[in-house]
Amino acid sequence: MNKHLVALCAMATLAAPALAQNGGKGDSSVTAYGVADVALVRNSNLNGVQLRSMNSGSLQSSRVGFRGREDLGDGLSAMFVLEHGLNLDAGTPTSATVFWNRQAFVGLSSRQWGTVTAGFQYTPIYDHLILMSGAPTFGVAGGAVDGIALPGSSAGRFNNTIGGTRYANSVKYTSPTVSGFKANAMVALGEVAGASSAGNLSSVGVGYSQGPIKGVVSYLSINCPAVTGCTATQDTDKVLAVGAEYGFQSATVAAIFTNEKNGKNVRGNEADVFSILVSVPVNAWILAAGFQKMNDKTTANQDLRQFNLSAIYFLSKRTSLYGFWADQDVENGGKASMGVTNSSDGKQNQVGLGIRHLF
Repeated sequence: MNKHLVALCAMATLAAPALAQNGGKGDSSVTAYGVADVALVRNSNLNGVQLRSMNSGSLQSSRVGFRGREDLGDGLSAMFVLEHGLNLDAGTPTSATVFWNRQAFVGLSSRQWGTVTAGFQYTPIYDHLILMSGAPTFGVAGGAVDGIALPGSSAGRFNNTIGGTRYANSVKYTSPTVSGFKANAMVALGEVAGASSAGNLSSVGVGYSQGPIKGVVSYLSINCPAVTGCTATQDTDKVLAVGAEYGFQSATVAAIFTNEKNGKNVRGNEADVFSILVSVPVNAWILAAGFQKMNDKTTANQDLRQFNLSAIYFLSKRTSLYGFWADQDVENGGKASMGVTNSSDGKQNQVGLGIRHLF
């Protein structure tokens, strides 16, 4: 598998200059790109013990990717994206079963009519909200409190903020930007034999961006996965999300509110999540602070709150040093979980120092 990846990198490097020489209609380009990110992290409570470790992707997930585009004329282009996630600390894939485990899609893009893509790709909720959520700023350790936790934790029962991130067997339409507005819609097939709607996902989103103001409204629903439909304890998973951002002269403030009903198709599994992020650029630095609150509306009532602090120093446009601190507290006997590490109780914090290089 690694040999295949090396071969693809070599092919992309050699092919891109040659393909770009045609001129006019038929112009093609293939670009290899990626993120190399690693940090030294201290976790206060990993199943009851303290852990010091080297983690990959604490600021931004490490990956190798390829993107390509061919000019078909009249403003129409063919395009594709392939991305492979990796653990930089160990040199291993982030998935043992899926090679292109981050994105894998192909499509057509028109300057006038928008873009249609098909494959393994992000949901509209993710597209619109990820830059407001704090996940790229604080990395996995301080990202969305409900979209990345292990199933055994309190937060792992929900999926509000980024709607499951990526889905296979999906078709997505993204409109061109008109007067600051951009819309997208996606459907993903559950591919359950004998049940055309089982496990299907549908999602829509509308965003507005003009000057310092940004606003988003997005919706996502996921059908029960069984061929027989929802059982007595299941129902359609539904997420409604609203986000806003304003760029002041010296700082940017972003806020998100989401409501999820029947989280992960469990009937009555409902929660609200509120997130706020403040980022301040100072010369070569970006300083940021965030707060996230999950209101668990189930009988467990395991409300969660998380504070995040981070500092990023740009050595260049491609290379950054960073540090972060995140602290999570869960009520009523719930387990804390930041990233993919469960605490033995309701408290957990992480602190880390790292380096990220973009290529």
